[in-house]
Amino acid sequence: MGRIQSSVGLISGVQIEDTVNKLMELNALPRTRLANRNDTLTKEQTAITTLTTLVIGLQLTSDRLGQASLFSSTKVTSSKSDLVAARSIGTPAKGSYSFIPVRQATSQQLTSSLFAATDQKLSAGTINIQTGGFLDQSVDLDQLNGGAGVARGLIRITDRSGTTREVDLRFAQTASDVVKSINSVEGLKVVAKLDGDSFVLTDVSGVTDITKHLKIEEVGNGTTAKDLGFDNVSIASNTATGANVTKLSTATSLRNLRDGLGLEIPKTGTALKLNLADGTEVNFSTSLDGKKSNLGQLLSEINTAGAGKIDARISNDGKSIEIQDLTNGTATFSVASPNGDLAKQLGLTGTASSGIIKGQRLQAGLSDTLLSSLKGGRGLGELGYVIITDRNGQSDTIDLAGAETLGEVVDKLNEGAINASFRVQLNRNKTGIEIVDTSNGTGSLQVQNGATNNTATALGIANSVASGSIDSGSLSRQFIGKNSTLEEFLGSGQTLAKSSFKITDSAGKSANFNVATRNPKTIGDVIDGINDLGVDVEAKINDTGDGILLIDTAGGTGTLNVSENGTGRAATQLKLVGTAKSLQSGNATVSGIDGSKSIQLTTTAETTVADLVKQINDQTGSPIRANIVNLGSSGVRLQLNGQSTGTQSRVAISSTLGFDFSQTSEAKDALISFGANEAGGGVLSSSRTNTFSNLVDGLELTVNGTATTPVTVDVAENSETLTKQIDSFVEQYNKLRTKYEELTVFDATSNQVGLLFGSGVAIRVEQAYSRLLTTNIRGGAAGTIRSLSELGVKLSETGKLSFDKDKFDEQLQSNPEAVKDFFTNKDNGFSKKAKDVSDSLAGIDKGALLARNKALQTNIEQNSARIGSLDIRLSKERTRLTNRFYAMEQAISKLQQSLTSINSIQNLSSSSNR
Repeated sequence: MGRIQSSVGLISGVQIEDTVNKLMELNALPRTRLANRNDTLTKEQTAITTLTTLVIGLQLTSDRLGQASLFSSTKVTSSKSDLVAARSIGTPAKGSYSFIPVRQATSQQLTSSLFAATDQKLSAGTINIQTGGFLDQSVDLDQLNGGAGVARGLIRITDRSGTTREVDLRFAQTASDVVKSINSVEGLKVVAKLDGDSFVLTDVSGVTDITKHLKIEEVGNGTTAKDLGFDNVSIASNTATGANVTKLSTATSLRNLRDGLGLEIPKTGTALKLNLADGTEVNFSTSLDGKKSNLGQLLSEINTAGAGKIDARISNDGKSIEIQDLTNGTATFSVASPNGDLAKQLGLTGTASSGIIKGQRLQAGLSDTLLSSLKGGRGLGELGYVIITDRNGQSDTIDLAGAETLGEVVDKLNEGAINASFRVQLNRNKTGIEIVDTSNGTGSLQVQNGATNNTATALGIANSVASGSIDSGSLSRQFIGKNSTLEEFLGSGQTLAKSSFKITDSAGKSANFNVATRNPKTIGDVIDGINDLGVDVEAKINDTGDGILLIDTAGGTGTLNVSENGTGRAATQLKLVGTAKSLQSGNATVSGIDGSKSIQLTTTAETTVADLVKQINDQTGSPIRANIVNLGSSGVRLQLNGQSTGTQSRVAISSTLGFDFSQTSEAKDALISFGANEAGGGVLSSSRTNTFSNLVDGLELTVNGTATTPVTVDVAENSETLTKQIDSFVEQYNKLRTKYEELTVFDATSNQVGLLFGSGVAIRVEQAYSRLLTTNIRGGAAGTIRSLSELGVKLSETGKLSFDKDKFDEQLQSNPEAVKDFFTNKDNGFSKKAKDVSDSLAGIDKGALLARNKALQTNIEQNSARIGSLDIRLSKERTRLTNRFYAMEQAISKLQQSLTSINSIQNLSSSSNR
């Protein structure tokens, strides 16, 4: 059983605990002195750390003053920000810029025919939402005249009745805009139209006097009329046909060929192989970019590869290129493409005539489409005869041979209407053509193939109907090619997610396509990347020319599958997620995944109008959103609104359900004119949104309204950023100075001192910055400014800095390069000197403050270790003393017991003696 101990001796009455504590206080004096010393060292360390932090903060502000970009800062202001807002996104050149906001971007809106109610049931059928492939696209004026474009301005037209009007074409973007502008001039009896490669103006005044002329003239010193093909026209005729303005030239950009698809030039290998008459070969390979180079560069490189044996040139009609074999011999001259199909794209796969192979037409007319672009880029093949019978039974057989554009086909068909009464035009959706009966007969309208070539079938018009028109449906104009950028494919300014997706072929072999690693820029990059994965899958442009087609070539028992990895969405954006289906590609049935941009919806006899709205809105990545417009007792209409603005957001809706959509708002790009004035249109630029980036390098413009007068955007020197940085330096230094004074203070009255009073490292901080701020800086390239005081930064009597902004602004305005050099000179600039000072104080390798901090930390750690050892010794001493006192108590207790026994014996002895 343990003994009971008390803080007070039970026998002696001694205060044991108090006595031990007093003795321990004496023993602990060395430990107390060490602890007090450590407390002082820790406070000094904290003070040193505070100074270090302030020095580093001061260095950051002085480093910023050494950055050249700080001295190129500009201030951007708009004279009418409610029309054109402007901001800097780089380093725009200083000056004043003039812009006219011509048009804001708009989205498309389509409205359906009337329905009885939202719960009205539709019939079984399909609705197709097509996002491109329109046939009414007009060429941009900048592409005319072999890429030289049209100098936008004003032209003067006088009809044969003598009426004269000026036509403002400063803001015409396309050839169609020119026609609209002329036809909208009030009082002018002239009608403009596009005819193939030319503008045509027709006088409709009715005047036949040969002395009265139709005139087309320039206004002022402009060249607009000439650039449109009318060079000071004055004719005694009703029709003025302009010159061909779509001719190819060496300056023609390759990206404008083939209806904007450009040329798909292989990155490696032989692009063209020419077998010459002398039996030799010319192998042509190139690194030219199909969207960034021009036709002259391509022809020059082909001729260089031919080494004088061939002559590649633009044909005389300016519509194609041709190659002449300059050698002699009996071998057959031919051109092929071992890699890719460049020869086919150029139309050079035909037979030579007199040693010349002439290519196909490479540009359509002013508002036309190449036949080679139809059927997803496969073209219509060789055309022949079409037989059209009107509803009165009258027929015409029309030869379409030789036509290279859809416009030429339409013209030939309309010109061929000799016996039968009909007209041919683009269909309602502008994606195909339609034959419209004008005979007022009651029979069938019939379109049949001629003897060969199945031309009517190729055009989609082979039919016999009791109604008044035959619609070809979509002719699938290709608008996505290997040169198409991913931004063009995705639309709405989207970028392809930096994720990966897995492709598994039917034999079970899998591979991942990682967007982040491959970093594709074009659809061609994606296609080539997939074809390089090692799975048995072929990637190519699909048959409708609006996406990527994956075809399984493994022939396994499974099914081709594409799935996202993790939370990725790249395959979804490319419209490739899912499993393969049986598809028709060319003349073959394949198992594949068609990443078409078009959306096809299926309805049943139970589908209601409300169901269709939900079906449209549930489509991932749909370009439109549907809602219902309630017209009260009249019924409801289905309204489709484009999800984004700009021409590329346009859609076409076709269905088999018996109702149509009318366009109530057109999708248009925003337009802004740069440098336009009363006489000229300057540079006209378009954007799918209202924002224009880098039209002027480093500037971003946002069109908030429209106007016909210029908005001025000024880009001026912005000293605010620079003065704020100097302000920041001054403020940071004064914080350092205030803290320094607090830490080194000496109060003679109270005899109180700061933590770093007399500290050598603190004195070094003051001396280093005193020298920096008062010593002249020499050796700068600009050389005329030597000190901060010349720039308005001065040390006061209290040791604080002050900043005179007016004095600084004067120096900046009068000698900006000298101010810049004073701060930024890499050898002797103020920023360099300030960094040297901060490195000497707070640098990792040789900083005095950090060295002192480290020394203090070493002392603190050593003292802490000694304190720990003393704590152990003192603990043992306390135990020893306590035990000694308790042992004394036990000894006293035993003595008392002995005395008691002795006393008892003595008492007994005394009793027995009595």
